[in-house]
Amino acid sequence: MSNEHPISLTKSSESGSTPRPKRRITIGLAATASMVVAGTALFISEPWVDRTPFTARDYGVLGTAMFVDEGDGSCHAKVEAARERLLGEDKRVLATGSSQGGEILSSEYGDLAGNCFVYTEFTGVPAGEDAYFVVSGERLYTADGEELGPAETTEASLRQSLSEAKERWLNFKDPVD
Repeated sequence: MSNEHPISLTKSSESGSTPRPKRRITIGLAATASMVVAGTALFISEPWVDRTPFTARDYGVLGTAMFVDEGDGSCHAKVEAARERLLGEDKRVLATGSSQGGEILSSEYGDLAGNCFVYTEFTGVPAGEDAYFVVSGERLYTADGEELGPAETTEASLRQSLSEAKERWLNFKDPVD
């Protein structure tokens, strides 16, 4: 039995191939790197977010000095159809709209009774933004003389119906100075 040579079940590293443990580490690192790239791409593109355009409405209340009473319970802003812009979270313009008129609020609206409840409609607004900003066509100022910036709002608020928006204003009380 001196003619027998021992049989090896593994390749020797002399043949020029990479040893198996190093090859497994290389394959593992490549798989991990590709999963990180795929995860990052999914995070950036957010395919689970519905981006279907919708019609947005921004609601507000105008004081008596800012609207014209039509005499039939309806009203409109004194400023002739001021254009408003709806901006996305990166401040790019998503849509523009004009005041659509409104209605005079009754006594059930507390301190807002007699004021004009108006809305602006924006069509084709892309859904899925983290924040929306409404910019009025005219400059508005606080009592202290500071200019008001864009009003931040949410997609849920922009999707409200007229009746849902009016319900928010029921029994409104002016804050005490």
